Order: sequence, then structure tokens, then C-alpha cells
Amino acid sequence: MEIEKIFKNLILTDFIIIILMVISSMYQPSEYLEIYDNLDDGLLSNFKYFSQILSICLFFLYLLTLNLLYRFISYGKPLYFFLVISGLALNYLNGSVIYTPFSGILDQLGGIISGAILILLYFSPVKNNFK
Repeated sequence: MEIEKIFKNLILTDFIIIILMVISSMYQPSEYLEIYDNLDDGLLSNFKYFSQILSICLFFLYLLTLNLLYRFISYGKPLYFFLVISGLALNYLNGSVIYTPFSGILDQLGGIISGAILILLYFSPVKNNFK
């Protein structure tokens, strides 16, 4: 019973971190934006609008999936795994990124929490709640 509480708290923490990442990206200093303009473009730089639309869709789908996981709905489990892998692929294809110190910490915490959620989903007794 305690592991379910830990799992739900991780999901809530992941949600809070994602919201903080969105807020911190809106308030980046102008120096970071100037440096970002000089970085190498990724493979998706030729498809700017496609990349933006895909990112927004993945973001809202991720929020929905966190809700599904919180309520232990079965199809949330493979969907979460797919979204984590898709997010990694999209980050790789978008090219270089520069973070403020706060955004960098949030990004690392988000990765750690996503990994913890995946481990609990597939290698703990929490997996039995999704049947």
C-alpha cells in the first residue's frame, strides 16, 4: 500500500516539475536566447512548425497520461513508456539546447522522476494495479 502512495507522489511531483519547466522557459534571460540562436540546428530545424506542433501534442498527451497513471488505468502504462521514448527522440532530433541553472535542475529532476516512474510501473508491485 505504501508503494502506491510513493508512486502517486512521484506522478504529482512530475506534474509540478513539468509546469515549472514551462514557466521557466517563458522567463529566460535575453543572453540565453542570443546564445541559443547561435547553436547548431537539429535535424528537425527544416520542419519548424511540425516540430512545434508535435512538441505541443506530446506535452498535452503527457499530462493526460500522468492522469491515467495516477488513476491506475491500464493503457496509461504503455502510453507513458511511448511518450518517454518519443520525448527522448524529439530532444535528440531538435539539436542543441541551453538551459538556465534552474531549468537544468528541473530537466535533470524530471528525467530522474520519469525513470523512477518507469521502474515502479514495470518492476514493482504497482504493475499489478494496472490489470
